[in-house]
Amino acid sequence: MKKYLFMLVAVFAMSTAAFAQKGITGFGVQGAYDDLNGQFGIGVKLQLGLVDQLRGDVATDLFFKKKDISIVDVNANLHYVFPVASGFNVYPLAGLNLAFFNHDIPTRLGVNLGGGLEYYVASNVKIGGEAKYIVSDNGYSRFGANFGVTFLF
Repeated sequence: MKKYLFMLVAVFAMSTAAFAQKGITGFGVQGAYDDLNGQFGIGVKLQLGLVDQLRGDVATDLFFKKKDISIVDVNANLHYVFPVASGFNVYPLAGLNLAFFNHDIPTRLGVNLGGGLEYYVASNVKIGGEAKYIVSDNGYSRFGANFGVTFLF
């Protein structure tokens, strides 16, 4: 039993060290679209390489006011990256969405389901886009898309 416990602790310690070594891998800017009100917006994202093909992505988008409604989206997603060709990747994504509205619509929590693609234009710069469906309650489920550039470091 002690042997298995030691192995479990060792694996945990190694995975924690690997996580810390990967660190922050990218910062990006993006244009965004939301079909709830046909709104366009701008946003920023931070990508964190977790292990091998798995990475985390935290993003926020500010959608410009239309019909007296503006939206601020905060997203936290996981991507599982598949290299398809040299410099070209695709990935499914899943995560959480928190939407803040300026109107009489309360804050909504949703689930993101979608996918994306990216192309490296240089060793430390990639362009990409993603589409997702945000599953939410009370008729606020919606489709979202973005396209942008990410700088790697």
